[in-house]
Amino acid sequence: MRPLRDPAKLAAAASSQRHLREIHAHLLVSGRIASPPHLAAFLVSLASSSSESDDGDLSYARLLLPRRPATLLAHNSLLRALARGRRPHLAFGAFRDLPLAPDNYSFTFLVRAATALAAAAASALDAALIAGSVHASALRHGHAADPHVQSGAVSMYAAAGDVGAARAAFAEIASPDVVCVTAMVGALATGGEADAARELFDGMPQRDHVAWNAMIAGYVRTGRSREALRLFDEMRHAGAAVGEVTLVSALTACAQLGALERGKWVHSYAHSRGMRLSVTLGTALIDMYSKCGAVATAMEVFDSMGERNVYTWTSAVSGLAMNGMGRDCLELFKRMESTGVEPNGVTFVAVLRGCSMAGLVDEGRACFDSMKSNHGIDPWLEHYGCMVDLYGRAGRLDDAVNFINGMPLEPHEGVWGALLNASRIHKNVELGQYAMDKLIAIESKNDAAHVLLSNIYADSQNWKGVSNVRNMMKAKGVKKMPGCSAIEVGGKVHEFFVGGKTHPRYKEIEMMLAEMSQRLRLQGYIANTKEVLFDIEEEDKEDAISLHSEKLALAFGLVALPEDMEIRIVKNLRVCEDCHDYTKMISKVFNREIVMRDRNRFHHFKDGACSCRDYW
Repeated sequence: MRPLRDPAKLAAAASSQRHLREIHAHLLVSGRIASPPHLAAFLVSLASSSSESDDGDLSYARLLLPRRPATLLAHNSLLRALARGRRPHLAFGAFRDLPLAPDNYSFTFLVRAATALAAAAASALDAALIAGSVHASALRHGHAADPHVQSGAVSMYAAAGDVGAARAAFAEIASPDVVCVTAMVGALATGGEADAARELFDGMPQRDHVAWNAMIAGYVRTGRSREALRLFDEMRHAGAAVGEVTLVSALTACAQLGALERGKWVHSYAHSRGMRLSVTLGTALIDMYSKCGAVATAMEVFDSMGERNVYTWTSAVSGLAMNGMGRDCLELFKRMESTGVEPNGVTFVAVLRGCSMAGLVDEGRACFDSMKSNHGIDPWLEHYGCMVDLYGRAGRLDDAVNFINGMPLEPHEGVWGALLNASRIHKNVELGQYAMDKLIAIESKNDAAHVLLSNIYADSQNWKGVSNVRNMMKAKGVKKMPGCSAIEVGGKVHEFFVGGKTHPRYKEIEMMLAEMSQRLRLQGYIANTKEVLFDIEEEDKEDAISLHSEKLALAFGLVALPEDMEIRIVKNLRVCEDCHDYTKMISKVFNREIVMRDRNRFHHFKDGACSCRDYW
């Protein structure tokens, strides 16, 4: 047999735990594992494998540590391997058992393990406790000022979501490296300080793909989707390596904007680069297509995936639900259960919403009951809110109230908001006032709730009630969020605000609005002005409604898009009754398919009808 000159390489090439143990036995016989470096290298291989299997293998790795005076080299090698493994919490046990005082390398590896644990922590508090305890230990042992520990501390606090602590750690570093700066960029961007993150990012002399990804993801998390996509373009033009992480962020930005054409381009880009349709990328594509209203394409992606996890299934179920395809949503959920994929709480939120949108009360109730009995999931407040919405939309208002009264949890704003919306749909003034009283006790400045109550009063021609709501809003300083609608044309997203006249093509839009109004009036359209809160003349109310943001976006779509292309609009608020009726008629008179995503759901307009069946 050839002499074993490099036990480290031999150990690294081992294919299994059993193989490693056989190698160890041979090395012991040959005497080649006696030196600390060889032992350390062997421990790295063994511990790396043990961190992915069971604690027995870890015990075996620890037995290899020399019984003569210990060396930190071997113990730190074990720490490093565990910190990099799939079960980084094992590194804490190894650190606790150190027979010698830890050095700077010990803490470098422990900080790495803490970073992984903080990122996966169940709560922000848990993450902060993990990060804080490790940093405090480094301070006690006098290694907190080590450059590697300092840099790691920034990443650790960033993973824990503690921007303040990350800032403090970063300020202590005289010359932060690219890894440290990237971690700080990510911490600031994720913590809502995107401008500060961008300033730091722009000042980096060198940026790797991790820095680009951190900044793009930060923009996405804070809802600054346009900036995320602009930076994505800059990244590509700069020649940085665009990978799956980048594309997932870009697809999420497209989903937020409802930018279907841009999302299709990202999908095509991934395909042209030969990227595998992984679980993560496929799930992001399903989410993007669903949130852009292209649910058929979303399901094509779903069906083409060779591997799916619970998040993939949940994304597909949610996509069907938000597009009003309740029965399809329920069928896919049952298919998910039959394949052995265990649903989670988010899956049930999606299923219950799908049942609510489609009026499937009994089916929804059965799903709710199965959460605990079949899957061991205790319902969240979101699930209770979905059930109230399910009963309320179906007109079973007494059942909705009884359900709330029987809740084991204190109802939150989502529960009372669902009851308030049900009161609007079914024009129940008394119940609406009751729900409103409960809601404002929790969230006194909820603008949407005030508008809903005003609409309930307007439906019953209770103009005094409308006036009281208006006065209440003024007294509290509550302002209705301005309506904003977005439409994608030529790969660019155009935004319109209520009453806005600043678009470069506004003259064309204005002419189209006039044509739309004229053609609809010939079909008998009369503006529904009851949701206008202002005490003004009826003619002025019609003028105000005519400049709602979705009508401006719709007019621009008719002007700028080919006649055979769907018009897709994303609105930040619930579409009002007049704009809903108006868009139905436009779809018929202009023979156009229109997809509108509002705050509640998708509306697919075609031939004068809407997929929501006027039930939103």
